[in-house]
Amino acid sequence: MARVFQAILSIILICVLLCGIGAAKDVRKPRIKPRGAFHTDSVEVGKPVYFSLSVRHSPDTEIFFPDSTFDFSPFELVAQRSFVSSTDGRGTLDSAVYHLISFDVARIQQLRLPVYVFQKKDCTAVFTAPDSVFLIKSNNIDIRKKPLLKEETHLLPLSREFNFSMLIGSVALIIGVVGSIYWVFGRDIYKQWQLLKLQRRHLEYVRSFNRLMRSAREKSNIKDAEKAIIIWKNYLERLEKKPFATYTTREIIDNMPDDELADALKNMDSIVYGQGRSGNMETYLEVLKTGATRLYRAKRKFVLDSPVA
Repeated sequence: MARVFQAILSIILICVLLCGIGAAKDVRKPRIKPRGAFHTDSVEVGKPVYFSLSVRHSPDTEIFFPDSTFDFSPFELVAQRSFVSSTDGRGTLDSAVYHLISFDVARIQQLRLPVYVFQKKDCTAVFTAPDSVFLIKSNNIDIRKKPLLKEETHLLPLSREFNFSMLIGSVALIIGVVGSIYWVFGRDIYKQWQLLKLQRRHLEYVRSFNRLMRSAREKSNIKDAEKAIIIWKNYLERLEKKPFATYTTREIIDNMPDDELADALKNMDSIVYGQGRSGNMETYLEVLKTGATRLYRAKRKFVLDSPVA
């Protein structure tokens, strides 16, 4: 009887020890159930897919999520976005979304991710249940089939854009051509321009002077003769760059030493200021006109012979 009692006692002790060990194991094992799921149920090769990972745990438990060092096969990690922890009466919630991409051509592709529970000496990985996505082959080309080329004859409208590079190139080309022409022919071009201005001014002067001289001859109008002298002086002033318009007859003679011209000026002064009439008035005006023409020709020859106009 004593032996039976000892046997029963031994069995009870062994059961108690086993239960204690099991309870200890349950205490050490973290009671955390992370959740992971794809945002869609299908994926295309090379197209992005998103996987959400979340876990609710005790506020005093430290949780770590996988990062770029983790193997996400058959997917590749593109980016990861983590969210701020939120705590309520049910515990603390941590979550993250992984931006993934796959180049695998398997029909069904699975993924499960762990969360790492920090303990005193190490971290324990607790995995989610696996979630699957189906491969869509819309962009998956079967290399065994020979590709067929399709004709596309429709014209697509293009937006008009201003070609700044062509504008800059054209402006640079024009500047270069103009600069080259000026470098080679610049002096001749400038000289011809000076001669053209001299000729245009001389023709304007001759036209105005002849009109007033004809009027003075036909009508014996001394006022027109006076106006002709004023036009003559103004023309000489522009031609010689001297203030002939304000010069007296003596000053004009000093700047233009010519006996015939001096005699004509003196006689014209007598006619204009003396209000007298002379049958030689047209002759005196013609002398003035000839003197101005002689100065014009001298100025023209000076421009032609000058190395730099």
